[in-house]
Amino acid sequence: MAVSGIQTGSIITDGGHVIVGNDNQIIQNFYHSASYQAMESQRQKLLGHIQKYPDDADFRQELARLLQQMEDFKRDVLKLAEDFQRIPLNTERLKLAKQHFDAGEYVQARAVLDAESITQEQDALLDKQQRLQGELTTTNAQLEDKANEWLLKAQLTAIDYSLGDQRIAQTSGYFEKALKSGRTSERLFTYAKFLQDSNQYREAETLYTEALSGCRQLAKDNSAVHQPYVALTLNNLGLLVAADSQRCKEAETLYTEALSSYRQLAKDNPAVYQLYVAGTLNNLGNLVAAASQRRKEAETLYTEALTLHRQLAKDNPAVYQPNVAMTLSNLGKLVAADSQRHKEAETLCTKALTICRQLAKDNPAVYQPYVALTLSNLGNLVAADSQRRKEAEALYTEALTLRRQLAKNNPAVYQPYVATTLNNLGLLVAADSQRRKEAEALYTEALTLHRQLAKNNPAVYQSDVATTLNNLGTLVAADSQRRKEAEALYTEALTLHRQLAKNNPAVYQPEVATTLNNLGTLVAADSQRRKEAEALYTEALSLRRQLAKNNLAVYQPAVAGILNNLGILMAADSQRCKEAETLYIEALSSYRQLAKDNPAVYQPAVAGTLNNLGLLVAANSQRREEAEAIYTEALSSYRQLAKDNPAVYQPNVALTLMAFGWSYLNWDQPYQSLLLLQESAQLFAPLAQQAPGVFGKKYDYTLQLIEQAKAAKR
Repeated sequence: MAVSGIQTGSIITDGGHVIVGNDNQIIQNFYHSASYQAMESQRQKLLGHIQKYPDDADFRQELARLLQQMEDFKRDVLKLAEDFQRIPLNTERLKLAKQHFDAGEYVQARAVLDAESITQEQDALLDKQQRLQGELTTTNAQLEDKANEWLLKAQLTAIDYSLGDQRIAQTSGYFEKALKSGRTSERLFTYAKFLQDSNQYREAETLYTEALSGCRQLAKDNSAVHQPYVALTLNNLGLLVAADSQRCKEAETLYTEALSSYRQLAKDNPAVYQLYVAGTLNNLGNLVAAASQRRKEAETLYTEALTLHRQLAKDNPAVYQPNVAMTLSNLGKLVAADSQRHKEAETLCTKALTICRQLAKDNPAVYQPYVALTLSNLGNLVAADSQRRKEAEALYTEALTLRRQLAKNNPAVYQPYVATTLNNLGLLVAADSQRRKEAEALYTEALTLHRQLAKNNPAVYQSDVATTLNNLGTLVAADSQRRKEAEALYTEALTLHRQLAKNNPAVYQPEVATTLNNLGTLVAADSQRRKEAEALYTEALSLRRQLAKNNLAVYQPAVAGILNNLGILMAADSQRCKEAETLYIEALSSYRQLAKDNPAVYQPAVAGTLNNLGLLVAANSQRREEAEAIYTEALSSYRQLAKDNPAVYQPNVALTLMAFGWSYLNWDQPYQSLLLLQESAQLFAPLAQQAPGVFGKKYDYTLQLIEQAKAAKR
């Protein structure tokens, strides 16, 4: 479909703990640390520069990046404090590192964990393990300590953002060192979680799978202790596998087993495990919602998750309100797919955004991504209403600004979201014929990012490449001089969508139909290729009718769209006018039904189909009154739409005036024809100047008709 799809947030649980005790002292030392002081000094300098050069946007952007980095630094230090609470400090090096850390001396903490010294000691211990079997227990315990040192080294390195592109590689290297001391399920999970958060999916899956095998083995002997870790690993592995659209069944199996385990655990300990039940329900809902035939099932999952999250938030809103917001957003996205439930969907998304904004006020580093996600989802919903496009653009623009900022510090995580928002904003801007260059720039940047992402992870990002190709093709196709370019874009998109649909038809068959429809419209412009266009439309219509059987509310608009397009094609053949009229009437009937519940979205489609039907009926001179009534209704609808959104609908007013004028000319009514054609030309003139490739020929043709009408008057 044209819009790439509202993003859904998935809750990844990692079994974290809450810091207790001396966290206030840690914060105080954090502010006195050399690292923080260096950032603070830089902040003061930037404030000075801004005061001195208030019009220089570069200093403000640099300050925004620095403030984000300071927030990220603080968040990561608190997470490290939590990790120190859990790790036994059995070596002087660990104790000294802890002392430095508590004092805010992070550089010294890293230095104490000297890689060369740890390596020498670890290697010596490994040799000793082989030589002295009698001391195996002691040696293994010491190796555990070395592993803890490496784990802390890895996690300290993970927050060293000055390493840039080397941060992931160095951190991974230290995790690998820790695993040399023993590949425990806990270490494997921690390493896998880091890789997953860094979008290193293949490596993460290998580690999760190994961790799961270990947890299952341990749970056989001690289910009470180890079954929670089995469920946790299943959930996170499910999240990872679900990112590959061709492995949805596998992901569902993982989620279902995790959910079953958590439900069992929650029976005995609801205070602890009810949260995990809700999180897994949400994630399973995201997966099931992708299949249009299973949306009722997805709604049931989301609704149960929301109920649980609301219950938890009553007692502890600070902790559980984010989960409420995310589930509201996901449920809103699902409900929005039903054109009759847009108001309900908007209410859900608006509630989610309100919660996220409130959370971000107190903790922007953590919750700014949630604000961006909810803004994007709400933007997708509002954009469906042609009268609210300015509102949608404001939502998308704010989301894009936030995501660009986040991607500067963490491109591996946030670059995909930047690309998606660029695509959706491009789709919105493209509706304004005067802003097509701007839309093309947005699509092109999105396509470049998606192609880069797909190189490393085609299973996840190939579908985004196809969607952006389709959208860019639609934009380019509007320029008659660029149709070959548009056809190449559509053809590549169709090839990708067909490949994806082989393994996952429930998700990608609708995309195949959309691209077939768009390619058919392009090919139909060439009178010598109408058979080819008809074959494309017919296949698209067959797919969409099949989809509509199972989900009429979602796919009825798509069926109507192809009926209208196929009608246009048939109408070009004078021997198939009855067939064309049948198609138009069915499309018009569907659009009228849809417009009753949602006029803002479907009234433009009613007007467009009326205009096409008017052209067909007008060709029969005996049906003039019928054609006049059809044209009049279409023109009235477009004039009303153009009052609220002239940039989008003024071209449609001009086209309908031209068609109506042309018909009067054929009816030998040059006076009425001239009035309509002159108004059409006045509207086309500025449009043809701004976008000659799109409106130039239409304007010239209108001028020709005016001359014919004038000649007929004489």
